[in-house]
Amino acid sequence: MHSTPSGFRGGPRMNQEERLLLIDSLLDGSISDADRLRIEAEMIVDRSVRQEYYDRVKLAMLFENELAESPAFSPPISPANTKRTRWITILSGSILAVAASILVLVISGKTTDPSGEGNPASQPTAAGLRSGAELSASGFAVLNGQDDAVWTGTAFREGDLLPSGELHLAAGLAHIELFSGVQIVVEGECQFTIDSPMQVTMLRGMARAHVPEPAQGFRIKTASGDVVDLGTEFSVNVDHDGADVHVIDGKVELHPPGSDLLRLDAGASRRLAESGHILDARSQSTGPVGPTEFQDRVRQKQQRRFSQWSQWGDSVQSDPRVVAHYRFRSDRPQTRLIENLANHRSPLASDGTIVAAKRGTDRWGRSEGAIDFSPIGSRIRVDVPSEHRGVTLICWVKINSLDRWYNSLFLTDGHEEREPHWQLMDDGRVFFSVKVPKDETESQRPQPVFYSPSIWTPALSGRWIMLAVTYDVDREMVTHYLNGQPISSERIPDQMLVESIRIGHASICNWSEPMYRTDPDFVLRNLNGTMDEFAMYSGALSADEIMQWYETGNPNE
Repeated sequence: MHSTPSGFRGGPRMNQEERLLLIDSLLDGSISDADRLRIEAEMIVDRSVRQEYYDRVKLAMLFENELAESPAFSPPISPANTKRTRWITILSGSILAVAASILVLVISGKTTDPSGEGNPASQPTAAGLRSGAELSASGFAVLNGQDDAVWTGTAFREGDLLPSGELHLAAGLAHIELFSGVQIVVEGECQFTIDSPMQVTMLRGMARAHVPEPAQGFRIKTASGDVVDLGTEFSVNVDHDGADVHVIDGKVELHPPGSDLLRLDAGASRRLAESGHILDARSQSTGPVGPTEFQDRVRQKQQRRFSQWSQWGDSVQSDPRVVAHYRFRSDRPQTRLIENLANHRSPLASDGTIVAAKRGTDRWGRSEGAIDFSPIGSRIRVDVPSEHRGVTLICWVKINSLDRWYNSLFLTDGHEEREPHWQLMDDGRVFFSVKVPKDETESQRPQPVFYSPSIWTPALSGRWIMLAVTYDVDREMVTHYLNGQPISSERIPDQMLVESIRIGHASICNWSEPMYRTDPDFVLRNLNGTMDEFAMYSGALSADEIMQWYETGNPNE
């Protein structure tokens, strides 16, 4: 492991060698607090430094994987080796050459392991490497909400960081929050760029801005001139030969090119003409609704969706394939029981028992409607009888971070034959396995683990998503889903197909009675996040049925 070089706390500039040494120290965990702040600051302001960081992470993970698979590399078994390590110190040009050659490796998303639990430190996938690139995200605003929005190019979701460069809203409304506190509602069709927390360039279309006192001086640029806010709310409508400006509250200044500025008070309107003159406004429309009215509209639509979701739950609960359906909202929030709402099958899974976890706000904004599993030891205990020809697991979850090797979604006690495990890895891949029974000679077979591509980015932190997995015995396939969409599908090898799955005692968002190892990195699996709905079906749902689950249960679309 590297130690952080001394003398790095000097001048404000650093050369490439210093940057790479600090990046290496950051990756192997030896960096000091002061140097971590320095290198993070460099990555925030300099795209090339972020790329260096990503390249280093990518090389490190691939190099570590190759060493782990090499017969000449057999690290001793010790507690230190169970900890996550993301960097192998590279000491010579010859090793660099070997490391460079590793970049051509094709890494499979499926692996086998005698325990069926895998080794997270030595199983990186190409998709998982994306986690190292997240610091390359840049922008000055967040999409706070949208109503029937259609984007050209990237389809943004609520909570997304909006990138630099031209954005094109083809239809609908979008509510944008800039880091300065400015709130803007844009209406399609609209083209614009977010240049900084204090400046937006409107190329065409309508926008309405609400500017708090700390952000006075916020500017909207157009081809015909600039609009500078003096507080509090105004709108701009840009067309092919000018821009209409309406002051709804407070004051603004108009800055036409080559002419004197003009100050407008509340209720006034003017047009910045392409000629550089200030004329009367063509339209008296104040443009889109303001941020407050927008949020009222979104809440009304969400309430309608909530009613539809509540009614749809009746059909889910009466489906004979449903073994368990838990909605974590309770009329008695002090109770530690979660009712299994399924009612059309026998035998059913038990009601759930909350252990250590706390109640939180669900995806519909209802207090006490979800379970927060972040406290150590948190889980919901269930018992699932009978055996099943295939299985489908579905949950709505809000993840804070993936701060453990394994982050449980649903795990049986221990990990006996024919039992499933479903969890998230620390690199963002979704893990699913069913333990294959021993063969005729009582020898343990290799255990298949089916990984999805990495789904995790820091932008997902604190956002509700729906995860699902199906184990389809008839089609011999395992399919992972994110927000209703299949993200990976793999065939189950014939010799590893388990036709009858059993579950028994199990935990939602943790693991009871761990097997194989006892070190904390392996055993601690409570999810650092919140869940408000969980369902289990006997058998595999179709892709259309999974999509219906998402479309009906999504509060935002």
